[in-house]
Amino acid sequence: MSERDFDTQLTGQKAFIEAQKIIQNSGHFVQPVDGSIDNSIDGYIRLRKKTRIKKNIKGKIVRGVTRVETGNLIGFQVKGVSKIPTKGSNSYYINVADKTKFGINFQSKEKLDKHKVVWQNFIGPVIIIFVDLESNKCWWGDTQIKESYSENGYSMIIKKENHLNDEAFREIKRLGGEKFISSMVQKIDTKDHNFETPSIVDLKNSAKKIYTKISFGVGNYPLINNNILGDIRYSQSGWQHITRKNRGKMRMINSLILLSVSYMICKEVKNFTKVKKGTPRESKRYIKKIDYLTLRAEVKFNYRQSSIIQVVLRRIKTFDKQNTLHSIPDKVYFHSVYEPFRTE
Repeated sequence: MSERDFDTQLTGQKAFIEAQKIIQNSGHFVQPVDGSIDNSIDGYIRLRKKTRIKKNIKGKIVRGVTRVETGNLIGFQVKGVSKIPTKGSNSYYINVADKTKFGINFQSKEKLDKHKVVWQNFIGPVIIIFVDLESNKCWWGDTQIKESYSENGYSMIIKKENHLNDEAFREIKRLGGEKFISSMVQKIDTKDHNFETPSIVDLKNSAKKIYTKISFGVGNYPLINNNILGDIRYSQSGWQHITRKNRGKMRMINSLILLSVSYMICKEVKNFTKVKKGTPRESKRYIKKIDYLTLRAEVKFNYRQSSIIQVVLRRIKTFDKQNTLHSIPDKVYFHSVYEPFRTE
């Protein structure tokens, strides 16, 4: 019978090195945490992305790729075993009834709860990495979702298909979507504005009244002139888009409630992102090119938690084919408003 390896400190160090190797081979940097202050997080992944560049090498332009840091961090904790046991529970590895998964043993509910507090308060997402040193295989799990925790209270559950590799980082990068964006976008507090919500008794009709006020610049809704995009119009097409019959009911309700928030965002947010192009339209004299833009803000409400709110705008750029020197101002229209990271 082979001897069990009880040198947990060396096993832990080897497991960290194996995880670090995979992370670095995926193009990202690893920032270890000093062992003397390690508190539920063994290190940070400094996420990087590929970018195309040109270099002049000996008078010849050479195209290639490099990686640049995104500024986003993902925390991680590593657990490892020298060998996955076939039975028994005196190990970090636990066999579970569902053979497509396995458990990670934290020994007690108190220990795991302490880790969870740190993970939840971290600036970005935190993943748990499990390493089998015998096979040099690594798996990962998201510490932020309830599906990662067993009902027994002292262990986590990992899908065996969740191998830590280059492909996995496509999903891992998405974990921090809202946290990463909230650190970059403008903050808006509804208490600093005339925040109007439609009546829940007659939601659609009362929301339509708010939309009409915004459209015509009535009362607390002066016509919008964004510092970068210029005039932003709330036309009938925007109302028809957010209330169309094939739109999800909860998504429609969410948009109607957020109409006055969309007004705040259109008025105040200066940074926008182009997301897609529409179908160009052409007449004998004009070409109209359509693209869609997004404005984002982290909005603080007085009745629920803060959230990232996104407004979609439709921009029409018109070109005069007969007189190319004729400059025609762009027209920008409200298209939609919703919470991009909200699950329904």
